[in-house]
Amino acid sequence: MQITGMFIFLLVWLLILWIGSMALEATGMERSKARFQALSALSGTGFTTREAEGIVNHPKRRRITSWLIFLGSVGLTSFLVFAILYVRAGIAAPTLTYIVVLVCIVVFFILLIWTGIIGKLTTGILKLFRKRPVNVEVLHEADVYGVARIKITDKDLTVGKFIKGKITVLAVERGGAVITSPKDTEPLKTGDYLLCYGKTEEFNS
Repeated sequence: MQITGMFIFLLVWLLILWIGSMALEATGMERSKARFQALSALSGTGFTTREAEGIVNHPKRRRITSWLIFLGSVGLTSFLVFAILYVRAGIAAPTLTYIVVLVCIVVFFILLIWTGIIGKLTTGILKLFRKRPVNVEVLHEADVYGVARIKITDKDLTVGKFIKGKITVLAVERGGAVITSPKDTEPLKTGDYLLCYGKTEEFNS
C-alpha cells in the first residue's frame, strides 16, 4: 500500500509537469524550452539567468511558473513527510504480481513517450485551446505589445507579408547570420526566423 501511494504521487507529479509544459507552450514558447522550464520550476533546479528572463518578462509564463514552483515545493515536502511515515510504519514487501503490474505500467508510459503518442496528444490538445500559430514564439509580452520570433514556412515568401498592421520586422535570422532592419523586398528562405515587434493579437493571424 505504501509503494502504491508513492507510485501515485509520481504519476501526479508527471501529470503536473505535462500540464505545466503545455501551458507554457500555449504562450508561444517552443516545446523543448517549455518542457525544460516546467521541469526546472517544478523541481526547483536548472534555471539560468538568461532562461529565467524569458519567464519573468512574460506575465502569463510568470504566473504559470509561480504555480509550478509552489506545487513543486509542496509536493516535495509532502513526499518527504509521507516517506518518513512509511519507513517508520514499515514497508511491506510487494508481491510478484504487484511488481509485474507496476513494471507494465512504467513500460506503457515509456512506450507512449518513445512512440511519440504523448507528443501528438499534446499537439492535439494545444490545437483546441491555442489561438496562436505553432511557428510563433513570443519572447516578451507587455500589455498589448510584444516581441515574437516567427519561423518561416513554405507558405511564407516575403518579409513584406509580415509588415502589416502593427507588426514591425526587426531582424531576420538565417543560420548563424542576422539581417537587421530588413527591407520589404528581402527574400526569405524556409527555416528563417523573423524577430518582430507589434501587438500580440497580430501574431495570432
